[in-house]
Amino acid sequence: MLRPQFLSIPERLEASRDHRGRGVVMGFVDVGFYPHPDLMQPRRRIKAYADAARDEPVGSEFFTAQPFGWHGTMTACSAAGNGYVSGGRYRGLASEADVVLIKAGIDGGRVRGKHVAHAIRLPLRYPQLGIRILNVSLGVFPNDPDRADVERAVADVVAAGIAVFAAAGNTAGQVPPAPGAAAEAITVGGGRIAGSGDEGEDAPWPSSFGSPREGVHKPDLLAPAIWVPAPMLPGTLVAREAIALFQMLTVLEEATVEHGFSETRRIASPEEQHSVQGLLRAVAGRIERCKYISQDYQHVDGTSFASPITASVAAQMLEACPRLTPAELREGLLTTAEPLKNVDRSVQGAGVLQPKRAVEWAMQRASADVAR
Repeated sequence: MLRPQFLSIPERLEASRDHRGRGVVMGFVDVGFYPHPDLMQPRRRIKAYADAARDEPVGSEFFTAQPFGWHGTMTACSAAGNGYVSGGRYRGLASEADVVLIKAGIDGGRVRGKHVAHAIRLPLRYPQLGIRILNVSLGVFPNDPDRADVERAVADVVAAGIAVFAAAGNTAGQVPPAPGAAAEAITVGGGRIAGSGDEGEDAPWPSSFGSPREGVHKPDLLAPAIWVPAPMLPGTLVAREAIALFQMLTVLEEATVEHGFSETRRIASPEEQHSVQGLLRAVAGRIERCKYISQDYQHVDGTSFASPITASVAAQMLEACPRLTPAELREGLLTTAEPLKNVDRSVQGAGVLQPKRAVEWAMQRASADVAR
């Protein structure tokens, strides 16, 4: 049996293999981005890039590997990446959707409410982009003067027919911040989703939950928030370290066999064998601690990734039934979710995301439309 950390998201969630977000445009709001090959090859699927903190985007901040761009790159690719660098293995569920990347961070990744609200409303200013789903994997501080406008922006966009997904946050017992606090947002908390064939049980991730106001309870549902594969930002220290560690691991493993146990070569002394084995354990330990899964991909945690995974299921649903409204997407996702046993509904909302069931729900709606 493969443990969930060795599975891609489509494998782990037993998602539909026939739906990949074809014909759907997804928008992503985050602190920064990079045009990763998983979004650019073999076909450029980035329709547009916008900077909500400036009148005009600054290309150098997008086309170079700025340190603060890792978060947005990973969130977008966890949903819509096609796994190009991994030969298609580490793809998102909406691997054929087109994307619009909307930067809302400033000064190395700081977030202000006015920029987030501006970013959320971008689909209203540019309807020609055709954005149907908007994911926001960041939050504003409770004392931000524009916090209420962030929530109003969510309501405006949803009213225009665009579903908004928001990360709940990663502080257990704390109310999700805006935009996740908005009633109209589909707010996603985190779960430890075991995956097919795993002996463990699904459990909640310690993410934010609570009632922002009377009659509003968040999160709406849970999705994977641990062992999520995502591409590292090329050229950064993290990416360079991963390359070096995996190369070193290969050399040490070969050296152990060739010099320590080969009958055709000199047998290493006990001291030499001990030294190589110790270095091998140190390198393997570092790879595990840093959650590197290859030279190009890393496991990431948090509701920042639970939210886009849920948004990618919504893209599959729209491929199956393009006429679905934001309210219908919410209904389909929540009614097909699987509640966790012995976990309070205030923590998990409707329960754990069930991608295949949600897509089947959408397909039934499409069939009903044809029958009319």
